[in-house]
Amino acid sequence: MVAEDKKIKKACSFYVSDFHLEMILLPYINEKIDKNENISILTEKNLKNTIEVLISKTNLKEENKERILSLGWNGEKNLKEKSNIIIIGTEKYIKEKNEEIKNTNPSSIIDCYDFEEVKDKMNNIINEYEMSLNTSGNNKF
Repeated sequence: MVAEDKKIKKACSFYVSDFHLEMILLPYINEKIDKNENISILTEKNLKNTIEVLISKTNLKEENKERILSLGWNGEKNLKEKSNIIIIGTEKYIKEKNEEIKNTNPSSIIDCYDFEEVKDKMNNIINEYEMSLNTSGNNKF
């Protein structure tokens, strides 16, 4: 008997600033932590300072705040098997990281694009995904 390939849930997100991105991601990450699911963040740029500021202004549980801050916002490798993977960076970086992680058996992938870089090709990018993540949550296309 051959095992069926599990379809990986893929979503995209578009952001206009680091704080905007983190505001989009925070409810999603907090929910995954509450469900005790693994999260891995692969980021091209250091977001440690902005996430620390944002987290300090939230009313999340202290243990969740600590877990969120430890996710590798400064670009350090923290890839875990069967993780919900968030990739943040340029279009080129996102493509490279998706290629690198394809054998890690991710649960889901969210590719986060800088709006200014991809604003002229958003329709093409959206067509590659089944849903988007924004400030109102996950939305199917």
